[in-house]
Amino acid sequence: MKAASRGQRPGTTLLPGLCFVWVWWAACASGQTPFDPGPLAPPTPNAPSLPPAPEAPAPRIHFAAPIHDFGRVVVGTVLRHDFYFTNTGTAPLEISNVHASCGCTTAGEWTRRVEPGQFGVLPVQLTTAGFQGMVIKTVTLSCNDPRQPNVTLQLRANLWTPIEMNPRYATLRANVERFHEARAVVQILSHEETPLRLQNPSCNNPLLKAEVIERVPGREFELVITPAGPTPTGNAQAVISIPTSSTNLPVLNLTALVLLDPVVTVAPPFIQLGPGPLPAAQTVEVSVMNNGTNRLRLSEVAVNHTNVTVDVQETRLGEYFRLQLHFPAGFQLAPGEVLALTARTSHPQHPLVRVPIAQVRTPAYAPQVPRPAPPVPASAAPQQAPPPVPPNPARPAAGPRPTRPPTEFPPLPGA
Repeated sequence: MKAASRGQRPGTTLLPGLCFVWVWWAACASGQTPFDPGPLAPPTPNAPSLPPAPEAPAPRIHFAAPIHDFGRVVVGTVLRHDFYFTNTGTAPLEISNVHASCGCTTAGEWTRRVEPGQFGVLPVQLTTAGFQGMVIKTVTLSCNDPRQPNVTLQLRANLWTPIEMNPRYATLRANVERFHEARAVVQILSHEETPLRLQNPSCNNPLLKAEVIERVPGREFELVITPAGPTPTGNAQAVISIPTSSTNLPVLNLTALVLLDPVVTVAPPFIQLGPGPLPAAQTVEVSVMNNGTNRLRLSEVAVNHTNVTVDVQETRLGEYFRLQLHFPAGFQLAPGEVLALTARTSHPQHPLVRVPIAQVRTPAYAPQVPRPAPPVPASAAPQQAPPPVPPNPARPAAGPRPTRPPTEFPPLPGA
């Protein structure tokens, strides 16, 4: 027998075994039967696997090329492409709707029903006028394919401008007295390899005339637009055409706009005050500008209110005036009162300047009055007071918990 290890008392290795025998003998003496798991149940055989249910007939849409790239295209070209698709399913394919992401992209008459194994076509058109550089547009197709109810198609194009015009629209802004001084200049730049030649421009409106000036031979030009006819009575528009030697853009077309401003302008045209009464004095400035050829004079500048004063400052003689309106503290317009700044001018076409004045109205505060209780009809029975709630009885103090008698085991044999 081997000696006990260091630090272990002799006989301690037999203690667990003696405890187990003692517990088993106590269970037999008390009439308890030790746990018997009994025979194990045989394993349940696996249920036979069922074959998968066949799929219901359904259409399947397939595009061989859902993205089409036109490559490098001259700006202004109308691009067309046909998207072909196939029904690879087992039921008829129906195309219910086609929606484009932009008004520049339109869809033609597409195939609305495709039998299994057959193909359909969706024609689309892209207008490139007004775009520059890389352009990507999408077209969404709706169908009865349960896996792909919506299919997005894509059109790409790298738009190239062989001849660039800046700005793209010419604007001549003036008034009836200075219309002959109006002038617009458009820069024309060629990006082609071969030198560019421009012929004399033409205009479809006799009100304007145009001239081409060559700055860099074959590369850079200027288009100068000036008035040619009598002063118009209102705004006008014209189209200027320039024949070119370019095969990409044989003709350059430019739109010119004539915008007539009033000779006498007032800013702001309307004055809006804060809610009254004003907590402090307030000053509002109005500018009167003369854009005509003759000097302007102002007279009788006033506001139709005794508490409002006006100071007139002529910053540029006969051209620019500053009118300062002074409103006192506590100023408030009466209901229905009409207020305005008026001034007489020396211009025959604009004899009177008038600027309306208004004030923000704040709704009067009405205190909320509590509603009285509805009257009780005389025939109604009087309401009885609810019965008093009995007080909660005092909870008795918890007594000592009963002690459980100790478990007695039979004496060990030989004890």
